[in-house]
Amino acid sequence: MYNLNDSNFDAKQGVAIFNDGKAGLVENVSVSVYKKKPEDKDNAPDYKIVFKDANGAECATPYWYVKQATQYQTVEDQVRKQGIAMKHIIHAIYGDDFDIPVNATTAEQLLDQSMKVIRDGLASHSGIKFRMFATYGTLNSVKNYIQPRSWVPFIESVTVPLSDTRLKVSPNVDAMERPVQDEVAVNTTAKADSIIDGDDW
Repeated sequence: MYNLNDSNFDAKQGVAIFNDGKAGLVENVSVSVYKKKPEDKDNAPDYKIVFKDANGAECATPYWYVKQATQYQTVEDQVRKQGIAMKHIIHAIYGDDFDIPVNATTAEQLLDQSMKVIRDGLASHSGIKFRMFATYGTLNSVKNYIQPRSWVPFIESVTVPLSDTRLKVSPNVDAMERPVQDEVAVNTTAKADSIIDGDDW
């Protein structure tokens, strides 16, 4: 039996959009690490770096263990790209002179050890805030949702003077506007007819 008064039929609350959907610099961002749990889906990322803006809206960058080559990148290329991102985040937390205690022999160890350093750094620097760069992907791969820039640099401490920021738009790479969907004309008469089609009233 279906009862439209039941809460199952209530509309879901709107989801807060990171930085109100505006690409570019985002100030006062907090960062956290999420590690995959046994109850998560099989294809869920092994880790996520979660970025939260001043209004509590979130976006995230997923990271998987590198296990095989893709159509576009070798295993070594993927590991190097992942390592560059890890080093970038760690230096944003600890400073550029920090000697990173990661000594990995496998890609899996590299990600595990790096994420532990990030998690420990965030915990020991309570209340630390960051400036990050958000985009809609790249011009070659535009996304429907705002996300952290997928290449370095994408994050720095808010203590870096804005005049010295390295987080600047790259007009030949960064997609700064959300893609606009083409509108499809709707025949309202046909739509109305379809709603009551088959009814005897």
